Amino acid sequence: MKVLRSGWFVLFLAAAAWAQDALVSVTCGHAWLAVVVPAGFLGSRVASGELTLGSGCGVTTADGDGYWLKHLLVGCGTTLELLPDSIHYSNILHYRPLAGGPVARARPFSLPVDCYYPRMGSVSSGAIQPTWVPFGSTVAHRRRLRFALDVYDSTWSSRLHQPTYSLGELINIEASVSTDPRLPLRVFVDECVASPSTAAWLEYKVIADNGCLLDGQFGRSRFLPRRGDRFLRFQLDTFLFPNASGSQIYLRCHLKAVAEGAGSTFGKACSYDPVAAAWHSPDGVNCSCCGSPAGCGGRRRRRRLSGSGGLLGEANIHLGPLGLLSVLPSSSPAPTGLPTALEPSPAPSRHPSVPVVRGEKKDLGLAVPVPGTMLAMVAMCSILIAMGIAGCYCSVRRHRSGHGVGDREAALGESRAVAMAPTAAGGVEATPENSLVPADPAIV
Repeated sequence: MKVLRSGWFVLFLAAAAWAQDALVSVTCGHAWLAVVVPAGFLGSRVASGELTLGSGCGVTTADGDGYWLKHLLVGCGTTLELLPDSIHYSNILHYRPLAGGPVARARPFSLPVDCYYPRMGSVSSGAIQPTWVPFGSTVAHRRRLRFALDVYDSTWSSRLHQPTYSLGELINIEASVSTDPRLPLRVFVDECVASPSTAAWLEYKVIADNGCLLDGQFGRSRFLPRRGDRFLRFQLDTFLFPNASGSQIYLRCHLKAVAEGAGSTFGKACSYDPVAAAWHSPDGVNCSCCGSPAGCGGRRRRRRLSGSGGLLGEANIHLGPLGLLSVLPSSSPAPTGLPTALEPSPAPSRHPSVPVVRGEKKDLGLAVPVPGTMLAMVAMCSILIAMGIAGCYCSVRRHRSGHGVGDREAALGESRAVAMAPTAAGGVEATPENSLVPADPAIV
């Protein structure tokens, strides 16, 4: 008896499922599908969100006959399957009635929705967007692009698997992409962020703004001339995170491949020149946006260009750890803020503070941007001028002292002459012969 009852129960469930499947109708259009659920099947009223298709597409039209769910064929989470002789689009219709009290008026269910189309070739309903990208570049979308980020030794002759550096050394890094050699494309480093550990609680932007090497404003980091379109080399000046416990560097970079000749809008490699206080690129593209307050667009531009024909592929690559042998001296405490040894060259003020410290530039005094030969010439001229001034001063003192002695001797001579001159006392008349005062010719 129990077996008979369980059999009737299974038949009842199968009949109920068949009835639901029979009452719901599906119409497949050339770019859309429509699902119609009779109103009497769900009750008198269906609340918003109770009847959905796929990822949450709701009812579009409701009337006395039923509820319509008409949506695009490629939307609402619909999946595509290419069969040998047909194209299969599948989705699921969900009904989840909301609880309106202690009792329920309807039972939830889920029904598959399928549309089959005869396959006679590869057809796309999207509009054609003509571009100047060669046809060979479009093939790269269907080929696998293998991006890589490797560390090399100082001569760029061999890769380093566990590199270790001292503060003040340069890290040689090469970004590359592997694919069909006949495809014309170029690789770029869009962004690169450094952190002291895999858990990125502290980050330092090394490359940003669609290919601007920001670390070059504070050290010797720069992009190198290309040795091929599928390779891009750059050097990083070693630095240390003073607020981190370890002495390692982890890099997380975003690489992308663009069609050759697509222009600087899709990618660039810009370095900062501290002598000229300007940005330049070994590829010869315009890097003025790296120094502008508005920047180069960054992620907004990448999202805008992701659907265009110039961007062929992109990937996030992790590199590290890069070990550091030298740390801050124990006698000097680690700085808590921005170190004074990292005074940036004249550069845009829109970039954030740098939470790193470097091994070079240990002299914190005033940096004079004058060559050593010029300083030597200025010092020599200063010594000669000082010697000339001292000689002139001594000559003037000697000359004045000589004039003073002569005046004193002349004054003494006159006083002796006056003392020896006879006077008119005793009735002797003063005559021109015995007088010191010469006689007036008119009187004689």
